[in-house]
Amino acid sequence: MTLRTRAVLLGAVLPAVVLGAAVALVLSWRPRLPDPLALHWGVDGVDRVGSFGDHLLPLAVMSAAICLPAVVLAVVVRGAARRGTVGLSAGMATMMAGLVVGITAVQLDATDATAVGTPGAPIALAVLASVVVGGLATWLAGADAPAPATDAVPADAPRLSLPEGGEAVWTAPLPSIPVVVPIAVIALLLGVTVPVGLLTGDWWTLVFPVLIGALLLVMSGWRVQVDAGGLTLRGGLGWPRYHVPAAEVVRADVTEVRPMQDFGGWGVRVSFTGALGFVTRAGEGLEVERTAGRRVVVTVDRAAQAAALLNTVADRARQPTPDDAS
Repeated sequence: MTLRTRAVLLGAVLPAVVLGAAVALVLSWRPRLPDPLALHWGVDGVDRVGSFGDHLLPLAVMSAAICLPAVVLAVVVRGAARRGTVGLSAGMATMMAGLVVGITAVQLDATDATAVGTPGAPIALAVLASVVVGGLATWLAGADAPAPATDAVPADAPRLSLPEGGEAVWTAPLPSIPVVVPIAVIALLLGVTVPVGLLTGDWWTLVFPVLIGALLLVMSGWRVQVDAGGLTLRGGLGWPRYHVPAAEVVRADVTEVRPMQDFGGWGVRVSFTGALGFVTRAGEGLEVERTAGRRVVVTVDRAAQAAALLNTVADRARQPTPDDAS
């Protein structure tokens, strides 16, 4: 199965099936639901009710608004960002389907919508399921096959002068939040959600500070390195890891990054042209053109040194080794 086929199946077909199944299940439950249904919950329980259409239509519209852009990205984007967009599409569809089913399931066979309990547990389960399914889809999407460059690095690409046989390593932190920040955020969120759990019994709310904290930890403390092997980015915990082999570098240059205009925001992003961006600030960045039409942009200081060294090691990666000569 080709990577393109996997992207379509996991990033478009799977979300359509999951959301369609969720809507079909909710429709089949209609005879077992109270009339009116609970539409919204406040601190003291249900604070708004409405018809079945008032319940399902907003959820369906919200699901379409959230999932359709993700599906389009999964189908259209290729190269370095392909797996991430596939996982995002599958995960978002799973979350929205879980919300539609969960908010409806808690009302099954209820005689009075105002007495229905909160859908907290189903919501938390939907969020957790989205993380699992999104991660699994990302893995199943498959990695790109090795694609060594066949042409020389362009003569006008910047290079670093190194002695024959000499090696160099360039490393720098990716400007991002310090690890202490997510730890403080987790502590703050737990300080709010634990008392809520004690007072209301809704311990499912703990899922959110854990997930938010985990995401912040993953996105903090990144480091960029260029060496004989190519370009490598690692998170503060050693994961995630992203690597561009030297043999797949077409050329590296310095670029000026505008987060909103180029990538629609900050973080690990996909640009409107399909480039993968590690964008933590505006300004100077390293732009790497890979084989197979892929492109990576990293906002990092001293990008000129990184680009020059990366082009130099890319040159060397194209040179035959003694084993090749024999």
